Amino acid sequence: MSPRTKEQNDAIREMRMNQIMNAAAEVYLEKGIQLEIRDIAVKAELGYGTVYHYYKNKHMLLEDLLWDALDRTESAILPALTGDGDSLRKAEVFSRLLLRKCVEDPSVFIFLKSVADNFHHFPGNRFIKLSADFQERIYLPFVELIREGISSDSPEKTANLIFGSLVGCTALNIHHHMQSDIDVEGIVDMIFSGIQAKERSTE
Repeated sequence: MSPRTKEQNDAIREMRMNQIMNAAAEVYLEKGIQLEIRDIAVKAELGYGTVYHYYKNKHMLLEDLLWDALDRTESAILPALTGDGDSLRKAEVFSRLLLRKCVEDPSVFIFLKSVADNFHHFPGNRFIKLSADFQERIYLPFVELIREGISSDSPEKTANLIFGSLVGCTALNIHHHMQSDIDVEGIVDMIFSGIQAKERSTE
């Protein structure tokens, strides 16, 4: 049998890493930071040595998982930032896209939950850059939509409320195994109708 080409090796590597990442996200939802490489190997149906070949420890794996999730998050919400409509409408679309992605992609939920927790489960200061990139690529563009769309004294507080609500709703559904039942449209409508009602009452 002829040796594999570089392209074939790259394709196998990418497939294996995706397999490992997906398994890591599932195990993290079950065990949190207590997960081990061996747990991930079992979930991925791979040998321990195969997973260890790609990741020498769980922190390296989780760091890759979170950086990849940041990219996935940015891709998910991009249509809201580049689409048509006023800023308030874009903020609502952003929230729907973000919530839907959280429900569909466990790694995105894990990432946003980790951001909300200030990465306190993870050792050292290795996530300072990741947090800064989240601020620049996800959070601050959303704050700007809120600032332009709602006459809020503190668009940052409003953005935090929305992010916290979306992550909390996802957590409740994931941990009760109800992902398919979550009412994305209804949840976002409720959040934004409440915010707008509060803003009107303070005018």
